[in-house]
Amino acid sequence: MTPDLEQALRELDVDWPATPDLAATMAARVAAEPRDRRARAWSPRVAGRARRRVAAIAAATLVALVGGVLAVPDARTTVFRWFGIESVEIKRGEPSATPGASLDLGIPTTIERLRAPVLRARDLGTPGVYETAMPDGTRAASLVYDGPILVQTFRAQASPFIEKTIGTGSTVERLKVDGATAFWIGGSHGFAYQSPTGFGFEQPRIAGNTLLVERRDGLLLRIEGVRSRDRAVAIARSVQ
Repeated sequence: MTPDLEQALRELDVDWPATPDLAATMAARVAAEPRDRRARAWSPRVAGRARRRVAAIAAATLVALVGGVLAVPDARTTVFRWFGIESVEIKRGEPSATPGASLDLGIPTTIERLRAPVLRARDLGTPGVYETAMPDGTRAASLVYDGPILVQTFRAQASPFIEKTIGTGSTVERLKVDGATAFWIGGSHGFAYQSPTGFGFEQPRIAGNTLLVERRDGLLLRIEGVRSRDRAVAIARSVQ
């Protein structure tokens, strides 16, 4: 520490943390060791280990002292200004834990504020909620659960285009979910759909398999991110 910085810090009215007595601590540790271990203390290897131990303790102490300094606003400002850093702001807070934040689904919202029709899956926890602008100009309710698992609903239908628009290497299986036509798509894919305002093509959001269900109420239910077809069907049956 240079004299200028040391003097600036000494002039601060700061409740500094107590400085540990390293010498007393090391002396107590040496006295507590057996005599045969102290007799070997002068060997180059043992002496090297001792120096490294002292250095580690000193480094830990320095980190603790620096942490104490930076925890005090006046001291932190003095240190930053000395290093030529004027516009630094330190904030404590939890990182965003909203599921689906990286899926480009639109601006986060809430179930109550959604303008698009929404279906929630039971037993999957609390989702991240997004209102997604679809390629055809309509809006979809996009709910992202831990996994991540995407449960998306919008007014559209996938047939009869689905078999012709999936990507090469993907497979599609037609099935029924509670009497509604459904498609289980294996592999990475996009799919075409028809909505009341025209046609659109939706890219995959999560790598993996997808279940599309053409519900009788006119909603297209999309469940993406579930490996098992049976698990995806179970989720489709649980939505409400």
